[in-house]
Amino acid sequence: MKKLSPNLIGFLLALLICIGSLWIYFSYIQRESIQLIDNPTQSSITVEIDDETYSIAASQHVEVNLSNGTHTLKVESEIDSLNSPSTAFIVDTPRGVINPIRAKYFIFGMPYGPEVDKDSIFRENGVTYEGKKYQGDVRIDSSLYIKDFYYNLNEDFPPVALKSENKATRKKIFRESDFKQFYFERYE
Repeated sequence: MKKLSPNLIGFLLALLICIGSLWIYFSYIQRESIQLIDNPTQSSITVEIDDETYSIAASQHVEVNLSNGTHTLKVESEIDSLNSPSTAFIVDTPRGVINPIRAKYFIFGMPYGPEVDKDSIFRENGVTYEGKKYQGDVRIDSSLYIKDFYYNLNEDFPPVALKSENKATRKKIFRESDFKQFYFERYE
């Protein structure tokens, strides 16, 4: 029987490690590409995106899967002030919140890991909203398509971050009332 060369064994081992790494990435690490249409109001709304109609009950959200590119949105509601004509928006990230009524959302960055100077993040950053100072990596956004966060409205911060995640902060988007409750429970 012919003996395998060390080069071939090394190549096969490297190939096996690459395949295993890809399997772990796609099975456990990769985030799904999901956009949410959110309705934080106390009234139901009907949202039409690219001729597809979504009825969203009060204080609910609906998952949609939109491709990257330009889309059109139209809102109809029993409350006249929530109605809007056809508006274009661009999807250019795999995760986002479609904000049809232009409500205020808070994006909060949670510091993780021992190398993060948590005190400086909270001391140097912050935002004042309705006369109250919120310390930390906080951003308020009311645009039609909100992006640049890691955890969506329907996800919680994990209690512990994996060491291999290699991020100093992870950002989560909150509705205004949910953020105030979260901040009160954690930091006041």
